[in-house]
Amino acid sequence: MTIASGPARAAHRVIGLLQLAGLALLALYLVTYFAGNVHLQWDFKVYLAAARAARAGLDPYAMSDLGKAAGRAVAFPFLYPPISLLLWIPLAALPAGAALTTWMAFKTALLVGLVVLWKRVFVPRAAWFALALTALFGWNGAALWDLRAGNVAILETALLWAAFTCFVARRRTAFTVLVVTAACFKLLPTAFLLLLLVPLDDARSEPPRFAIGVIAIAALTLGPWLAGPAAGWSGFLRHVPLAHMAGDANPSLPAALTTLALRFGFPDATAMRIAEMAWPFCVLLLIAVSLPHLRRLWIERDARRWVASAACLYVLVAPRPMAYGFLLLAPVPLFFSPAPFDRPAGQMLLALVLSAQGLARAAHQPVETPLVVYSPLLLTFAIWMLIVYGRAARGESATSARPAAAAARSG
Repeated sequence: MTIASGPARAAHRVIGLLQLAGLALLALYLVTYFAGNVHLQWDFKVYLAAARAARAGLDPYAMSDLGKAAGRAVAFPFLYPPISLLLWIPLAALPAGAALTTWMAFKTALLVGLVVLWKRVFVPRAAWFALALTALFGWNGAALWDLRAGNVAILETALLWAAFTCFVARRRTAFTVLVVTAACFKLLPTAFLLLLLVPLDDARSEPPRFAIGVIAIAALTLGPWLAGPAAGWSGFLRHVPLAHMAGDANPSLPAALTTLALRFGFPDATAMRIAEMAWPFCVLLLIAVSLPHLRRLWIERDARRWVASAACLYVLVAPRPMAYGFLLLAPVPLFFSPAPFDRPAGQMLLALVLSAQGLARAAHQPVETPLVVYSPLLLTFAIWMLIVYGRAARGESATSARPAAAAARSG
């Protein structure tokens, strides 16, 4: 026993040192990426222009007023509800360079905090390096897309996973508040309030709290137009780009359907109409094939499984998650990973598969074929199918999983 344990301890130390070296390399890359991209952040520059326009009494949804506030012509409109401006108005008072640095530093800190949260609450058995690699480079470098663009996706992801943590801890009021806050930017996170309708072992379904959350989102996002400072502003929904905008910046289901129709030779307008008609059908089909898994979840009443499943299904059916929206999925494959992917070597292999496209992009070697461009969507679909049918194929029943879930919560 002593002879065997010596080499085992040595191997464990070597693996630990290699993981530390890997984390150091990821941190170094993140620092250099920060320095090289802090002055880009085109989305954040729009947020600043919108905040300055609002402070000056202009319409932040009018492109001409945005240009006046920015001091130059702007290429992109402001897309979020008026309530979101409360976040950016204080930053708009800073010099441009300081505002850009503050915003990116804030989101970088959130990204690091997310990795720590995922490790401690959702995937405690995951290797730090595998989790950090997936968070940074997974799904075509979703986190890096967000940092470079200056989008709000990392903040939205942090709010949602903080909400999920509260859901797991049965703090449903805090969960509702955090989801409502996240939905004040892109509205679609409202869908996660449906988790309030899920009964857990020690918590009932709460339709009243769900209704309150939906009403709160409607009041916060639409109220300023009815009676408030935004009453004279134009609407933001008319500026939302089309969901079937194709390319690696938007590897969504509608965009993939549009690209597929174009490959069959349909004209642009026809391809878009085909995608618009096919998307709801695909969503219904996806939900239909997911019903066995959802039924198991309903019986098991395991909060963590509900959260991880909801995050995966949400990204699949979202009409326009954009590249950075896939960051929400970072811990999900490691959460559900079966043997042998629940061991260090298997986790590393899984992380490399999920990060391969992002690593290629970071090395300036992107591949532009449709299968690779839409690999974030295809990988997510493959993972979801493994989640839906994998446990059934291994012979796991809902009734046998409930004691294990209860033991995990008590531990």
